[in-house]
Amino acid sequence: MITLIVETAGRRQPFVFPQDAIAIGRNEDNDLRVGSRFVSQHHCRLERLAKGWKIVDLKSQNGTRVNGVEITQKMLRSGDRIEIGHVNIWLEEAPDEHTEPLEVAADEVTPAQIDAPIVSSRGDGGTRGALGDDLHRVMIGYRKTFGDERGLVEVERAVTEQSARVFPRAAFSTPADAARLLEITKAINSELNLKRCLTLIIDSMIALTDAERGFLILHEEDGRMKVSVARNFDRESVTRAELKFSRSIADEVGSSGKAVISTSAQDDRRFDSYQSVGDLKLRSVLCVPFRIRERVIGVLYLDHRFRKGAFTEKELELVSSFADPAAIAIENARLYEENQRAQEELITRQREVDELNALLSSKLEEKEIELARFRSHAPQKEDFRFDYSFIIGDSPRMLEIFQLLERVIPADVPVLVTGESGTGKELIAKAIHVNSNRHDRPFVKENCAAIPETLLESELFGYKKGAFTGADRDKIGLFQQADGGTLFLDEIGEMSLDMQKKLLRVLQENEIRPVGARETLKIDVRLVSASNRNLKEEIGLGGFREDLYYRLNVIAIEMPPLRERLEDIPLLVDHFLGRFATQMKAPKKSIDESAMRHLLAYHWPGNVRELENEIQRACAIGGEVIGADDFSPDIRATRPASLPASGKKESHWKDIVKMTAQQKEREMILKALEENGWKKAAAARALEISRPTLDAKIKSFGLEPYLRRGKKGGA
Repeated sequence: MITLIVETAGRRQPFVFPQDAIAIGRNEDNDLRVGSRFVSQHHCRLERLAKGWKIVDLKSQNGTRVNGVEITQKMLRSGDRIEIGHVNIWLEEAPDEHTEPLEVAADEVTPAQIDAPIVSSRGDGGTRGALGDDLHRVMIGYRKTFGDERGLVEVERAVTEQSARVFPRAAFSTPADAARLLEITKAINSELNLKRCLTLIIDSMIALTDAERGFLILHEEDGRMKVSVARNFDRESVTRAELKFSRSIADEVGSSGKAVISTSAQDDRRFDSYQSVGDLKLRSVLCVPFRIRERVIGVLYLDHRFRKGAFTEKELELVSSFADPAAIAIENARLYEENQRAQEELITRQREVDELNALLSSKLEEKEIELARFRSHAPQKEDFRFDYSFIIGDSPRMLEIFQLLERVIPADVPVLVTGESGTGKELIAKAIHVNSNRHDRPFVKENCAAIPETLLESELFGYKKGAFTGADRDKIGLFQQADGGTLFLDEIGEMSLDMQKKLLRVLQENEIRPVGARETLKIDVRLVSASNRNLKEEIGLGGFREDLYYRLNVIAIEMPPLRERLEDIPLLVDHFLGRFATQMKAPKKSIDESAMRHLLAYHWPGNVRELENEIQRACAIGGEVIGADDFSPDIRATRPASLPASGKKESHWKDIVKMTAQQKEREMILKALEENGWKKAAAARALEISRPTLDAKIKSFGLEPYLRRGKKGGA
């Protein structure tokens, strides 16, 4: 038989166990259950040996300590202190200690304990006893039968019903004032008209506190406080409300965030300097702040000019408990009305855009990009030395990327790939690897943002057995795994400054040191990194090391967003349709012309990844031919006659005209070049512009690859 003395929240409680092995942990099947988030399901075990008791840690998350020292297993002596999370357990006897209770001032609030463990044992006859164990088993039955949420509801219902039969009143009964507050809270939260919501709040508080008048005073955008609604006990509006309350009291509560209550304001020395109190002959005053996440948005001011002591601590508690949900209801009503106004404004602007699109349609004869005609004259992927077949796209911007890769791949130097999320940066890293002389070695990739900072070092460089708790074997890091090959580090801008320093040393010395190791290991790795952040701006903000940036940015490749290579959308759509048909083992679907025009008009903030998700969604819900109605609302809302916006939420109509004109101008130049045998001088004459102007336009619109392909085909 052994006695364990457990201390929680300053209280000590003995537990006696007759068996030779005692399991301790958070799970219900332990002999000693410790309900704490710092204790593992099965934390440790005590075992009786011939020479005494031994404690064994069961690979717990936070470890087990004996007399302040972390252990894996240890022989125990009487009086030893076992530490599990925030719980102290003594073997057989505990030291005599006495702690004086802290004196808490009347206006102080004792903070809640971070972790209040609940300790019990099997067959516990102490705190809960047999009745508690019976109730525990009943609740387990409810949880197994109904699940977590419904099980709790059913338990409360059953306890309420049964307690009403046994005790003088039912459990969980709600006091009358609390019930009224609950009804008022439900009413104001269902009212989305701001004026009616404010009026309902004031009328309810006047009735609940038996006040004479009430004023709801809210902060304006300029910071000043203004009466939003003022009412009296007859539910009538107070005229000239700005002159009928003490602005000094309201300002004090609004700035300090502390409620004020006075049974006789004229006799209250706190208000001696407030002239408005004397002028208004105020008696009872109650003023409470309205907060939203620690921000005071206004105050509720109640008064009674004819009765002293109209408000007590009871009214203060009622109004204070109502203030936070009332503030949320006000904010919800305010946001709803702002959204309504924004919606009306959006409808007005949409009407203007529709009228503009109609005007543009009447002036522009051709409304679509003639992708197929011009693609026939563009350079083909087959013309390049390396294989880029797994990268979908042959737009001018992508051809420029391929031309740069032709020079980058053999160089065997670090490459930094930048661009928005979803543009295909990982595919560029793959192209660099599979086409390089390292193609027969590993291609290892990792997202730096997906690994906690504390684990990133061991993930990249590996670790030795025993380097830290839980390191029970050697682990090879990503650099060592990629030795001789290519390592792709995505989202490198998310790496901490300390980790950046360690990575810089690796790049400088071409060697790594696993965590816990003394020796360094030589490595031969080509590093390709990627980021959707502007690392130069991060350097200025102190978030990225400048020396590391120049180590990574030996060669930079910037991936264009999808809105800048619209020509690739039909190819990407066809690729995704084929892939999803294979995955679903179904015939390949097609897409109608109207749906394609919607895709070409959308601005694609999520780039290729968003397009892939959209096609997958359309394949799942659409028929054999995908139409515009199969797309998400944002894409259906686009107007096929207009070009994609630049990413701003509210583009001015002049910007739409400019973008549409630029796209049309690009098409006209390509058409003129084609009709004139790709001779720039003849095309310039046909367009009635100068040769230098045409050269500038060709460069601006990225048409050089089309021009080279056209001349090659003509030759």
